[in-house]
Amino acid sequence: MSLVGRVVLSAAAAVVAAGIAWRYASRRRLLPCPAWMAPAGPGEQPGWLAASTLQRLGLRPGMRVLEVGAGWGRLAIPAARRILPGGELTALDVQPRMIERLKEGAARAGSSNLTAVIGEASESHFPPESFDLVYLCTVLGEIPHREAAMRQFHSVLRRGGKLSITEIFPDPHYQPRATVRRLASAAGFQPEETHGSWYCFTSTFVKR
Repeated sequence: MSLVGRVVLSAAAAVVAAGIAWRYASRRRLLPCPAWMAPAGPGEQPGWLAASTLQRLGLRPGMRVLEVGAGWGRLAIPAARRILPGGELTALDVQPRMIERLKEGAARAGSSNLTAVIGEASESHFPPESFDLVYLCTVLGEIPHREAAMRQFHSVLRRGGKLSITEIFPDPHYQPRATVRRLASAAGFQPEETHGSWYCFTSTFVKR
């Protein structure tokens, strides 16, 4: 093998190893995507993948929505726009710097119906039955206490409310469909539908 080939192979192996290590560590402590990785201009114009995810959420005017792990607002800012008039979106993230970035982006976009909250998904932050929809995108695997988080999602949803979980491979925290369904079912959710393939899917569950 040539020197260039060995360098490329070594770099690929390092990337894979780093992903495995991050995935393993995230099961034991909180390791969200760091704030410095967020783009400079967040949220106003979602890319095609974000737009596809937003389409699968079934957003409608007047909805009360919670995004968990909202980060810098890639989904939260356009989602807040889609639930107007009358809708309210709450964005939850564990990192204060991400919340600052989200607030900055929301202010630029004029998203007055978006509220940002700092906190962990597995802890109680909202009264029962506060939301019509709770959604997460490539976030579930970042939560160390997934079972507790799922119970919180169930609590804050109204009856008939929906939980939407999007997973994308090769995200280092990727959770397969079977795992997502198992965790949701254990918390009391009933599966409704799944869109996409195994490497990029959105699964929707209902609180009965």
